[in-house]
Amino acid sequence: MNETLNPLRPKGAAMRRVAVILGFALHLAGASPPFAQTPPPQSASPAPLTFQAALDLALQNNAGLAAAKRAKAIREAAIISAKQLPNPEFSFEITRDTPHETVGLGLPFELGGKRARRIDLAREEQSLADLEVRGALQSLRGELRRSFYGLLAAEERVRLADEVAAIARRVREAAQARFDEGIAPRLDVLEAELGLARASADLELERSNRIAAAAALNAVLNRPPGQPVAVSGDLSSGPPPLDAARAWELAAAANLEIVSLHREIAIEGRRADLLRAERIPTPILQGGAVLNAPGEFNSGAFAGLSVEIPLFSRNRGEIAQSTATTRQLEAQLDAALRSVESLIFGATAKLRALRGQVASYAQTLVPTAISIESLAEESYKLGRTPLLTVLEAQRTLRDVRREYLQALADFQSAVAELEEIIGEPIQDK
Repeated sequence: MNETLNPLRPKGAAMRRVAVILGFALHLAGASPPFAQTPPPQSASPAPLTFQAALDLALQNNAGLAAAKRAKAIREAAIISAKQLPNPEFSFEITRDTPHETVGLGLPFELGGKRARRIDLAREEQSLADLEVRGALQSLRGELRRSFYGLLAAEERVRLADEVAAIARRVREAAQARFDEGIAPRLDVLEAELGLARASADLELERSNRIAAAAALNAVLNRPPGQPVAVSGDLSSGPPPLDAARAWELAAAANLEIVSLHREIAIEGRRADLLRAERIPTPILQGGAVLNAPGEFNSGAFAGLSVEIPLFSRNRGEIAQSTATTRQLEAQLDAALRSVESLIFGATAKLRALRGQVASYAQTLVPTAISIESLAEESYKLGRTPLLTVLEAQRTLRDVRREYLQALADFQSAVAELEEIIGEPIQDK
């Protein structure tokens, strides 16, 4: 409420003066003021997070990454299963014929390296779990970069809107002063007040956007959306310039799609080896005792060998299926290599253009817009420029600085996009 229009202010001021006098008198008398209150403790604001500190928190707390790591235990259990030896077979028979009881034990012996090939296949499949963790980690880093620098940009937009509101306030005061002196029309005051109202509305909107950006970062950090969070850093910070040839060299060795297809081809090779090894029969060595043959013997031993004859089923269909799958994966790999090469070319070109745009705004456009607005404001105070020129310069400055912040946000998003294509982080400056 405007202080000049508040009729309760004199009474409140008088009451405060009475309270001060009474408290001082009681203090001299050795007593404490009856209504003295302990000021409430101030809540400490959170320490600003750097990008690396936020990344460390995300690696510890992100739920999606934790779920991906749990999938690795499933693959490890498959290796334990592959290492298991075949169970022995125990048999016991009672018949009316002689001998009346038979006890036997059969021991399978796997030949042809079946067990070793099962283990190799399970270990090769485990590498897919490692890739799932890498994929979750890379996705997390991309989300964190966008949300972290998105919050940093939101805070800069709040500062910008606050500065624009301060400029609009100065322009309004200058228009009011010139109107009071009789050298400016009432229209200037109204236009200045309209500009101030717009600037104030923009400031409230940017504050709300800052709250939404903080909630997005808290989501990546697996924290409550309303938890206070502060960030520190430079929106223009990023990796050193990277040409398409070097980026393609990194992507060929680390891109998740390419590496995953290589792993799947290797898995099919291991599976085909196991199918061929399973063609070799698994002999079962049998031994035991025969008991209770009246008139002949009380007990006796026997031994035997049983072998499955691979006459009809020789895994021909399974091996043909594995071979066809391998050829399909190789075709997918060729397509992925071409696609990633094109993506790398476009992403590096985009990042290079955004880097130049950011430099242009920082070195030329923003300083020029600031100078124009300052000169227009000073010229209006001296009566040399109409108010519309000042308002236009003010809007131009606001738009240029907004475009600069958007260019910085686009630059960080392009860095995240290139890192996701390459498959590993690019070292920041």
